[in-house]
Amino acid sequence: MIRVGTGRSRGFTARRLGTVLLVTVGAAVTLTACGVPLIPTLDPTDTPTALPSAAPVPTPTPTPSSVPSPEPTGGPGSPGSPGEPGAASACTTDRLSFALQERPADSGAGSFFWDLSVTNSGAVACTANGYPRVQLVSADTGQPIGAASGLEPRATPSAVLLQPGDSAFSLLHLTRAGVYGCPLIPVTELAVTPPNTDQSSRVATPNPIDGCADPAIQLARTGAFAASPVVF
Repeated sequence: MIRVGTGRSRGFTARRLGTVLLVTVGAAVTLTACGVPLIPTLDPTDTPTALPSAAPVPTPTPTPSSVPSPEPTGGPGSPGSPGEPGAASACTTDRLSFALQERPADSGAGSFFWDLSVTNSGAVACTANGYPRVQLVSADTGQPIGAASGLEPRATPSAVLLQPGDSAFSLLHLTRAGVYGCPLIPVTELAVTPPNTDQSSRVATPNPIDGCADPAIQLARTGAFAASPVVF
């Protein structure tokens, strides 16, 4: 059996397909001619590259400044200060020479005063500070007699710097042995021991005096060393 309508339908369909293809091709040509690609492509040179991350800026490490420490400068009386008491060691017996001087204007009926002077006989400075100790010495036996000296309060203790040849002074207050009614012993020397040492030196008295045989009786008191004799 022959169907008349089949050929017409096929012909019509082919014509429609051709028309659609022509329209599509024309549109493609038109878009291409306008510079618009149908499917956008990336040129190899257009490949996006990641922005480099900012390198961390190094924080400068502070370097300690080498500032020299100030050298200690000694003030008056401090150790290491030339010419100050703190810079010199204590005067010892072997670096001193001793002398006794009368003070007749200050003497009374029952007591009298002497000045004990110590002079730096060494080659370097030393310091006299404090109370010397004295004891009467028997002229017969050469041995100390009576009690050692006490303290005379008429001078305030202070360090006295003695350059070579300089002197310091201690006020000696002596009581006459006769007021005690003890056996009298002639005395022509005193045993003097400077502070901060246990070595004594024998010093001639300005004139002979009497001592007391009683070891409990104290006949002498000494004042602190001063730069000049005590005035009263």
